[in-house]
Amino acid sequence: MKSTGFLLLVLISTSSFAWKNSDQGRLLQPQFSTAPACEERPEFLSEMRADFVGALSKLPETLLVARDAEFYVEGQSQQTKLYGYQSFLKGPYSEPQVLCGSSTESGAKRFSLFAPTLIDTYKNPKVGQSLWQFQMMSDGAKFSFWNLKSPSFPQKEQLESWIQSTGAQYKLYQRAHNEYELLLVKKDGETTQYLSVRYDAVKSLK
Repeated sequence: MKSTGFLLLVLISTSSFAWKNSDQGRLLQPQFSTAPACEERPEFLSEMRADFVGALSKLPETLLVARDAEFYVEGQSQQTKLYGYQSFLKGPYSEPQVLCGSSTESGAKRFSLFAPTLIDTYKNPKVGQSLWQFQMMSDGAKFSFWNLKSPSFPQKEQLESWIQSTGAQYKLYQRAHNEYELLLVKKDGETTQYLSVRYDAVKSLK
């Protein structure tokens, strides 16, 4: 991993990263754009994963720093399909991208999931947790995907309990020696949201 990419990843993920005015503006006035229709479900939903870790409490002492995320929304009744990708590394996908979108619903619809971008499992936390809100929106044939750091997570609260309190279910996988994936699923009526966040395990942020 290049040092410049890792530095950007840390700046975005750390709990000291502040909101920008542009992010607050996007919260009130999201930027919509057209996208190709979603023909198939994304690969991360059907990918075989062998190394199931289980609960977040089963992790060893480590720092997990988010590398990228995929967000997919699927609604049965209105044939809604939205798919977005976000990389936390410096590069062409460092801004949230709507890869495809399909919806027959009229009017604006918003879908949202919270997920950690920094997981600190040390008994004496080095930096603490960092929680982000991922949002996907549709307005007719136009779509928007964005995310920003949430200030709402109590640092003393257990991350696992907080995720479950939002109505989402999760599974944690170890994809490689220093690579993990958190897969969240949230069902709301006939709509299901899927969020995959992949992390690099590091010893410190320095």
